[in-house]
Amino acid sequence: MSNIVLRLENITKRFGDLVAVNNVSFDVKRGEVFSLLGPSGCGKTTTLRIIAGLEKPDSGKVYIDGEDVTYKSSRERKVCLVFQEYAVFPHMSVYDNIAFGLRFKKLNKEEVSKRVREIAELLDLDELLSIRASKIGLSEQQRVAIARCLVVEPSILLLDEPLTLLDARIKERMRRELRRLQREFKITVIYVTHDQLEAMMLSDRIAVMNKGRIIQIGSPKEIYEKPSNLFVATFVGSPTINLIEGVLRVSNNRLMLSAGNGDILLSDYIEKPEVFREIFNKEVIIGVRPEDIIIDPGGLLQGEIRYIEALGDRMVLHINVFKSIMLRVLTDLYTRVSIGDKIRLRINISNLHIFDKVSGERIINMR
Repeated sequence: MSNIVLRLENITKRFGDLVAVNNVSFDVKRGEVFSLLGPSGCGKTTTLRIIAGLEKPDSGKVYIDGEDVTYKSSRERKVCLVFQEYAVFPHMSVYDNIAFGLRFKKLNKEEVSKRVREIAELLDLDELLSIRASKIGLSEQQRVAIARCLVVEPSILLLDEPLTLLDARIKERMRRELRRLQREFKITVIYVTHDQLEAMMLSDRIAVMNKGRIIQIGSPKEIYEKPSNLFVATFVGSPTINLIEGVLRVSNNRLMLSAGNGDILLSDYIEKPEVFREIFNKEVIIGVRPEDIIIDPGGLLQGEIRYIEALGDRMVLHINVFKSIMLRVLTDLYTRVSIGDKIRLRINISNLHIFDKVSGERIINMR
């Protein structure tokens, strides 16, 4: 059996003049959590609906378990879709909701009952089976919708923004629950979300989408540490990455960025100056994650704290440098600083991201 359970080849979908999905291709491995991540309108839900058979592509192919299912109906595919609104049948009991797909397969009552009770126990729904679905909470409705899918043993579970309607506390618990269920059932999951935190926490791999295209595919670590362009760099990461426009120069193994009203000395010594000389005098945008700017009395940069954001056990300091550049610096809550303080900073240049100013594409890999 192939390790590839889903393959999309050059999928394009148009709605009038709008190209909702533009030449999208990717493979999903068996037992993998693969997220489609991007802003509203980027094409991720349309892609999911094409996988589910609810939309037909204008061109391209969809393969499930090696079979071309591009023009097959949803019922003929080994997939199950959980919608954002969960779409449980409110007038039915939890038991009847979970049993719905099994009865559609015309299984006998004993087999239906056995499967429903097994899956209900795994999802902590066994004490709710006799209750009408309209009488239970949103998190329980979500579990009912997932149970209804898992009980029919699909090859692929499709989840469309499944946590959007939940409050923060329940959302955190359900993220853990989803990951546990996925590992226990060893099921392949395609997860659609605009929430980069969800994607980073749940996924084995992420496909970042924008304007109908796949921009980058990689593990959460790869997406975060090696964003392929400015869109990925700014969309993934919280607090948002710092971006500074300027011209890079190398002199006596010192790395400088001419930006704003002055030169920013990024490092007073670099081991491989030839790497930077390739883009000597080129207009670039450098990206620095807030955690890669460190408060250091011996730092090469000096700035003034203009604003402080408290984030639980962390703080984001907004620091003005050269009057025209504002940097976000992530530090712990116990750092003793106040608005108006002048502090010195050091940039971890081994984690620097350098992008072409015109194309926005990454042009140097520091790692």
